[in-house]
Amino acid sequence: MDASAWRRVSDTAQVVASYLACHPAVEAVRYPGLTGDASYHEASCTLRGGFGPFVDVLLASGAWVRYDARAATGDAREEVLRLERVLAR
Repeated sequence: MDASAWRRVSDTAQVVASYLACHPAVEAVRYPGLTGDASYHEASCTLRGGFGPFVDVLLASGAWVRYDARAATGDAREEVLRLERVLAR
């Protein structure tokens, strides 16, 4: 993956992680780009061009799921709207 693609998926993952961290159907979010994440300090000192495409999410049901921004079909706003529809079920 080239640098611009990495930045794009990292940006999408950052927006999605921030959105999910505030969602009532989500118990926890693990993403190194969130300042509250345990790995934030180390990741911000070592990673270049973003924090990557993977966001781990603990749903209120108790299930962990992984969001992969590489599979995003649109921009970050479209992904948030898509996830809102999924989480509303």
